[in-house]
Amino acid sequence: MKELQLFIETRYWRLLFFSFLAAFTMGCEKEEVETTGLDVANASVKALNTVKITSTGMNFIAPEEIPSGWNTFSYLNKTGEPHFFILVKIPEDKTLEEYHEEVTVPFNNWLKTWREGAPVQDPGIALWFFTDAVNTGGSGLIDAGETAVTSINLQPGNYIIECYVKLPNGDFHSVVGMLDQIRVTEEGSKVKEPKSDVSLIIDGNGMTMEGEVKRPGLHTFSVDFIPGSAADVHLVRIEDPEGADRNQLNDWMYWANIIGYEKEGLMTPAPAGFSFLGGSQELAQGGRTYFQAVLKPGTYALISEVADPMSSGHYVEFEVE
Repeated sequence: MKELQLFIETRYWRLLFFSFLAAFTMGCEKEEVETTGLDVANASVKALNTVKITSTGMNFIAPEEIPSGWNTFSYLNKTGEPHFFILVKIPEDKTLEEYHEEVTVPFNNWLKTWREGAPVQDPGIALWFFTDAVNTGGSGLIDAGETAVTSINLQPGNYIIECYVKLPNGDFHSVVGMLDQIRVTEEGSKVKEPKSDVSLIIDGNGMTMEGEVKRPGLHTFSVDFIPGSAADVHLVRIEDPEGADRNQLNDWMYWANIIGYEKEGLMTPAPAGFSFLGGSQELAQGGRTYFQAVLKPGTYALISEVADPMSSGHYVEFEVE
């Protein structure tokens, strides 16, 4: 297992995971949940071209093309469990079907052998994924019936959109349909870069929040990713600050935690006592993204999907009065 863990912790392995979940599009519809709009900025986004993405089950309903430049994504989760989306820029000549067959399927199959105690072997993932696939942002985890709002500056090209939260049986959501392909065109958007009132920095030492959130209401978070960092950020409301098991949240946030055991990392159901309100996926090459959320008085945390975020500096807790 030591050899396996060393392999997992490399930058290329993490990049591998973020993009392996691709192209298979099965329906698996779930009962829709009415959106409350209480915890995330929904209609509050004022942009000329808000890109609407919706999940009604294990799927993404998304446009085929969007302009390059700044885009504000409004991701509505009309399912009964948390999801997110990540955008992965892939080579121009690669299709959704190739991504599925060469990245998603072999990774998911390899994970099954890991649960069974098999030795470390070549998972069979295409080499182009390690050299030519780039994580370019996306939404943080968002609860059932809610909307995540994220702004990303995108270059023209070919992108995969996916969710790799796990089903109770251990399969990634992408394997049962949570993936799609989006073309970012040469035509530029007319949206200007957002303005933030809360600033986050993610680097090799962890996550830092500059300033304080002093009031409830709508807030826009900027997230600066230092090149080489391999962490994202998820906004979580701690519903019961005294009784919530933060250690359980800490363990659940890392996809590779306790593979093969109960409550495996990122496997649904999510830990009780926490509400997921969005955030931002990582930018592998550095840069800045934004996300919005409406905060009510209470206790919140910003947490990354890394091994042991609370001990590695990737956890920030704060109060809203």
